[in-house]
Amino acid sequence: MKIVVPVENRKGLESRVCEHFGSTPFYAICDTESGSVSIVENFNRNHEHGQCTPTDMFSGNGVSAALCNGIGGRAQKKLQLQGIEVFMAGLAPTLGEALERHAKGMTRKVDPAGGCAGGHDCH
Repeated sequence: MKIVVPVENRKGLESRVCEHFGSTPFYAICDTESGSVSIVENFNRNHEHGQCTPTDMFSGNGVSAALCNGIGGRAQKKLQLQGIEVFMAGLAPTLGEALERHAKGMTRKVDPAGGCAGGHDCH
């Protein structure tokens, strides 16, 4: 399974998980089967609020889940429309911790109305 995680820096499993999915500086693309992690720059980082297009980066590369600490409703819906499930990482501080929580079943799947709609009070 390939999982995408918004991160603030390029420090492998020690990368800090970013609070905002669409405006994150980088995305970590993690393959849970091989254990590989690649971190790519978010070229759509500086967008108007609500106008991010995260699926443009992930469509066609096998990502089936997004793991985050916060995500807006529009980004969440765009991901879900592409068949990418969205999970909340419970404010995991690092990429490694987020992946570990997910592997242990400690993340929460976001329903279609469960993003940071309105005030980002989820984090």
